[in-house]
Amino acid sequence: MGIGQLSFHNHRIAWSRIGLILAFAYALLVPAPRVIGPALRDLSELAGFGLLIVAALGRVWCLSFISGVKNKMLITEGPYSVVRNPLYGFNFIGAVGLGLVMENPLLAALLAAGFALFYPRVVRHEEAALAQVFGRFYVRYCETTPRWLPRWSNYHEPESWDINPRKLRAGLLDAMWFLWAFMLWEIIEEFSILQFVRGMW
Repeated sequence: MGIGQLSFHNHRIAWSRIGLILAFAYALLVPAPRVIGPALRDLSELAGFGLLIVAALGRVWCLSFISGVKNKMLITEGPYSVVRNPLYGFNFIGAVGLGLVMENPLLAALLAAGFALFYPRVVRHEEAALAQVFGRFYVRYCETTPRWLPRWSNYHEPESWDINPRKLRAGLLDAMWFLWAFMLWEIIEEFSILQFVRGMW
């Protein structure tokens, strides 16, 4: 298998899930910095849970516009009217939220750094492909819609929108990864698995 076949942008979902597994391993084996007191840990967990909810709902919002039509037509409505990569933006929020919900701001910073390192490459690759498919329409879209930071004054949405139920259902399950990760972490904490693993380590 060549390097190109292993590239992050071609297998971003698989690599992202590997990153999630590594984040869990890190959180299991490496305690949060001692300077982080109990009150700050509780605040971190609360903030992280809020970010995970935003990420999950945001991904569902995005998927309701692209289900069944992704790469077949240029979507410029709803969340895609204010920013070109809303799904990746919500992924970033979820990654940071995951680190915080594990009461480890250092892990949240590492996940944010990993996202900032890899996902811009994915976006550049996708933008080049979209420019080839949609031509001047995509160029115009890029000129009026930011890549990362939403421009809310651009927001518009249609009266109605056709959705592919099968694609949306698959997307909903995918969007729940963040909340499932939170529930798994809570189970680990509740049954003292964390102390057991660190004690063995």
